[in-house]
Amino acid sequence: AQLAGAAEGEQHPVVRVRCLGGTRQLRYRDQRKLKGLWFADDPEAARMLDGQGPDALAVSRDGFGAVLTGRRGGLKAALTDQSLLAGLGNLLADEILWQARLHPSRATSSLTDEEGDVLYGAMRDVLRTSVRAAHVPPRDDWLTGHRDAPGRAPCPRCGTRLSSGRIAGRTTVWCPHCQPAPG
Repeated sequence: AQLAGAAEGEQHPVVRVRCLGGTRQLRYRDQRKLKGLWFADDPEAARMLDGQGPDALAVSRDGFGAVLTGRRGGLKAALTDQSLLAGLGNLLADEILWQARLHPSRATSSLTDEEGDVLYGAMRDVLRTSVRAAHVPPRDDWLTGHRDAPGRAPCPRCGTRLSSGRIAGRTTVWCPHCQPAPG
């Protein structure tokens, strides 16, 4: 069996692990250098995960609030910090913040209880939908369905042209109308 985009014997430059099994290969591409792949039946390897926060899909509303309480910095940085919440990446964080109508650079400490509830609900909904789809779905009614469109795509909610920039060290997409900048 041949992997898409990889000729026989060719190795992609970001392949970090290659498992061989008969005529098939499983290749792990770590293009963002996220620290690799571990087999958790080894107690030493399992300890490498000790620094991670609770699983974002399993955390309770109270646990979510506790993770964000007292945090300095913006919402996008908090959501993508694996030591606070495990399992949220760049696309998920953008989608969650868009659905919650919160600007990604908004200070975490400025959230009201009501906004925290909305953010938590958006996180749960986006994660459940993404888990069922086995990826962050590029739905027409989601931000992720428009973020990679050529030019500046319109917001699927209001039609305003989406903004893009670097926030928390990552390319971030948001709607300037639905997610007003903190001020």
